[in-house]
Amino acid sequence: MAIQDPEIDRQHCAAIVHEYHRCKDAFDAFASAAEQIITQGQTREKSYRCYNAYSDFILHLYEFLIALHARDLGVTKINDGYGKKKFERLDMFIQATATRIVENRIFCIEKGVAPTWENHVSHYQKLLPVPPYFASNFRNMRNKVSGHVTYERIKEINLTSFYEANHGYLYLMFRDCGDWWANKGNEFPELEQITDFFGAISRELRNSEALPP
Repeated sequence: MAIQDPEIDRQHCAAIVHEYHRCKDAFDAFASAAEQIITQGQTREKSYRCYNAYSDFILHLYEFLIALHARDLGVTKINDGYGKKKFERLDMFIQATATRIVENRIFCIEKGVAPTWENHVSHYQKLLPVPPYFASNFRNMRNKVSGHVTYERIKEINLTSFYEANHGYLYLMFRDCGDWWANKGNEFPELEQITDFFGAISRELRNSEALPP
């Protein structure tokens, strides 16, 4: 749908904010789970929870980024049909975003306008060029570890290897694209149906002093 109605654009932006927060929640859960493995030792259950959190992070980051590109194009959904043509266009957007963000970090450091806590410029220089299949690998991982159930998760898909090769790009996109959409105020954002979910039911239950089944 083309965004011609300001109200549709407002709702689309609110949905983007929602997806950013889902992404942040997943990242925070991953960071906590990973810290437990590092400090307390690895167990199957800890790795399971860490895997799930990182899978959710991949899913919500990908959807967040695609929603941003859709808005840049003036639509609510990027729809170029199906198959290879659509995937190639989505990959092009993601690949360009990763490259732009790394290059922008390098530019800010070299111009002396980066914050004092920023990494050394060599940290970002070694991230270029972005591997040519980064975006397609990101999309495929999103599909196979979160989007769809596949036997490939058990032996063929190595999320650890994906993390080691690609996390630097994912984290930069999460931070640099996400910070603008983060809630800067003290109150949690108003997301209408989303932030009122179960509210009416809970109010009714409190009034009737009943519990849900």
